[in-house]
Order: sequence, then structure tokens, then C-alpha cells
Amino acid sequence: MKYIIVHIILFFCVVASAQQEQLYTQFMFNKQLFNPAYVGNEEVASAGILLRDQWNGLEGAPKTQVISFATPLNDNKLGIGFNLINHTIGLNERLTLEGMYAYRIQTNAGTFSLGLQGSFRRYGVDFTDPRVVTTQSIDLDPSISSTNLSRSIFNFGFGLYYNTNLFYVGLAAPRLAETDLSFQLDRDLSNEVRHMYLMGGAAFVLNSNLTFRPQALVKYAADVPLDIDLNFGLTYKEKYTLASTYRLGGNSSGGGESIDLIFAIQFNEQLMFGFAYDYTLSDLSSHQNGSLELTAHYMFRKRNNKEEIINPRYF
Repeated sequence: MKYIIVHIILFFCVVASAQQEQLYTQFMFNKQLFNPAYVGNEEVASAGILLRDQWNGLEGAPKTQVISFATPLNDNKLGIGFNLINHTIGLNERLTLEGMYAYRIQTNAGTFSLGLQGSFRRYGVDFTDPRVVTTQSIDLDPSISSTNLSRSIFNFGFGLYYNTNLFYVGLAAPRLAETDLSFQLDRDLSNEVRHMYLMGGAAFVLNSNLTFRPQALVKYAADVPLDIDLNFGLTYKEKYTLASTYRLGGNSSGGGESIDLIFAIQFNEQLMFGFAYDYTLSDLSSHQNGSLELTAHYMFRKRNNKEEIINPRYF
């Protein structure tokens, strides 16, 4: 039962120990995946997708697909949006639907937003998957189910976000309830762990063509070391962005989790495309080929409005 054992270990390393939520390297383009207060901040309706293949080449490694949408309401005083996220690791699948609401307050310098989030999440593990290989009948081991197990839970969260044209800062806890995750309701083996996200960034105009943008994402969960993404990027003519991220974490003997390279292009006022490659620094580096991530965003024009969309893509 080698395949089963490996993926049970992978699953409970993710679920039972702390950093349960999936990674996103291009957090600067996908802020509403971390903070519900961001929805409506782009001041026009927008839609996005994200595809992530983590630890490419390692069988059963995490894979994530995301569809998101957000729109402002009531003269940009409100924002609503949703994320649909499918995340798999080994035989385990997690499907999440998040709905978000933000109330936005304009100040002389910028915009302050308060966000609320409700979410539905379905966990599943499929022991009938044809990839499962056993040395004897699975029915002989009573500790392993021979069916497809699932568990559905609800959760809620909040976020704060403040931005100007030159900097932003946000704090969020998207899932506050530490809900029991056990497939058997009479056993309390694992729980959803509360995660906190602090993000921030600034823009420094170097000349008429070049802008320097340092940004950071701090991820906190109880009983694990602090995880931080430090990103430094250059944008040319507000169209081409080249950035690099150093991600702390990984194992104690390594120099961090990864070094990431990001390239993004703003094709026009409405369409943006981004690509990221993560070079792994931890002990997993010899067992896989790094991580790949693609993202795209489309910003809708307002009806009967042909003016340029001038809201900065980052802030």
C-alpha cells in the first residue's frame, strides 16, 4: 500500500500541522484570494484565473485551479466577489467556494476597506482511485476505507485593506472557525487551523519609464514558524513586470523554501497575464522540477465609458 501511505502522510502533513492553505506566488495579482476587503478595489468588474502546479514531477504533489470575480457597487462604496478554488494533493481533493463583501471608505489620501467572507469547503479522499496500488486487498485493512470519503464545512472571516496610488497594506483572517475535519464525526483527529495574512507594498517611480515595487506577504498559523514572501519587482512603461521573490520556510537545514521568478505583461488596459516559476531550496529540490504558476486577469469597461482604466494594477 505504498501509494496510499505516501499520500495519507502528505495529506495530514498539510491538514493536521498548520500551514493548510495552498501557496500562491503571484499574490500581488490575486489579493482577493487572501483578503476579502480587496474586492471592488479595482473600481470596475474584473475576472481572473490561476493555475498552479507545485513541485512539478513529484507524483501526487499539490495542484490548484482558481476562478475569481469581483465588482464594485453603489458608486464604488461597496464591493462583492467570489473565489472558486480546486486544490488536490495525492488522493485528496478540496473544493472551496468563497463569497466576499467589502465596505469602502474614501479618505483624502486613499481608500480604507472592511471586508467579510463566508465560505463553503468540501474535503474528499478517493480510495477507489485507479492509481491506488496495494499488495493485498484493501478490504483486509480496517483502518483504510474502500470508498470515497467526503466532509463539507462552512467558515467565515474578515479583512482590512488600505491603499493609495503609491502603497497598500492589508490584514486578513479568511477562515476564523477551527472546524473539525475528521471524516468520522465521532473522532476529533484534525481541525482547520486559523491563518492570518499581512501584506503590503509600495511603488517608487525611478523615471518616466521604470517603477520599482517592493512587496511582502506574511503568513501566520499557530505552532509553525512564520512564513514570509519578499518580492522585488521592476515595471517598464506600466506594461512589463519582472520580479523575484524569496520565500522563507522549507526545512530547518535549508536556506528557505524557494526563490521565485515572475514575469507579467499588461497586453492592454483590460488584459493582464502573469507567469511564475519557483526554484525549490528545501530538501524536496532533488525530487521535483520546481513549481509553475499561470494567472490572467480581465477588467471589464463600464458601459458607455471609453475612458482609460487608470487604477494601478498592484494597488
